[in-house]
Amino acid sequence: MSDTMRFKKGATIIHEGTTGSNAYLILSGSVEVSKQVGDEKLVLSRLVKGNIFGEMSLVDDKPRSATIVAREDTEVRVINRERFESMLEQNPRAVIPLLKQVFQRVRYLNQMVTAFCGQASTGTVELATNPLRLRATTEEAEQAMQGKEIDITKIPFQIGRHAHSSVFGSNDLDLHDKEPYRLSRCHCLITIVENQYYIVDTVSSRGSNVDGNKIGGRKEQKRVLLEAGKHHIVLGGDESPYAFDLIVP
Repeated sequence: MSDTMRFKKGATIIHEGTTGSNAYLILSGSVEVSKQVGDEKLVLSRLVKGNIFGEMSLVDDKPRSATIVAREDTEVRVINRERFESMLEQNPRAVIPLLKQVFQRVRYLNQMVTAFCGQASTGTVELATNPLRLRATTEEAEQAMQGKEIDITKIPFQIGRHAHSSVFGSNDLDLHDKEPYRLSRCHCLITIVENQYYIVDTVSSRGSNVDGNKIGGRKEQKRVLLEAGKHHIVLGGDESPYAFDLIVP
């Protein structure tokens, strides 16, 4: 289905405006995604190991919409359109990991359009040196998280209810809930917009409560700014037992 290629730091992998029929899965390293706007280069996002780019070329012949440059020595897996189409016909489950990432990106874009009118980046930000920390504050939350606390080392970070039957589940944190469910499958996410952290709830049915601010559910308000420090978060309505502290560095 694919071959691997290596690119040195600074090498251009995709040129905006050119055509192609390959997508790329990052095996190591990272890339920068940018567009030319007049005389200026606009950096859209940075993608890291596990991210896919160029995936739309697998289904159409339109020119590339952005330029992709290696930010460091980077190895990618090249996914060929012909082989991709063959696998779709013969073994659809083999392409589920790629489709899963595409669906996750589309879902994230929809959430960002709703909450920020499209201001947020579509890329992934690594937080290895300054992670956020999520800590359960109730026994039910600890059981749902299957642990007392975790470090959040990438943004965006999606939180939702664990679903046994979903092959396209793509939460970064699956919380175990029981009927009657308080948590939605795609409950909320933590993201960065203009170097500020936000928690966004756009698709949950019962909403969330962040430091007393109700968001999501039937509320028009979908986001809360997260300043540095500790924030108390309740997922699934005011009476929900799924309560956490989020420490923002």
